[in-house]
Amino acid sequence: MQHQREPEETFVLGPASAGRALRARFGTFVGADYLPGKTAMRDALCERFGVSQLEAEELCDALEASGALRFISTPDGEGFHIDSDVVDEAA
Repeated sequence: MQHQREPEETFVLGPASAGRALRARFGTFVGADYLPGKTAMRDALCERFGVSQLEAEELCDALEASGALRFISTPDGEGFHIDSDVVDEAA
């Protein structure tokens, strides 16, 4: 008698997974100007998930459009805030 293997769950990379990965890598703040910060996050997603630069940029854009990722300016400097609440709600 052969044992049937249960099908493995297929992982679908979406904004929630990307947001959690960015938060794990950078914390809640990526201190950098707009373009270098977005590039660092794109590259982190490429490295973490093995996706193309275009796919990673689209994920960053989706996070930004949802409000989970916001570029902010404070007296201490500029950078991207990764909003944990919004990322978790998207999950």
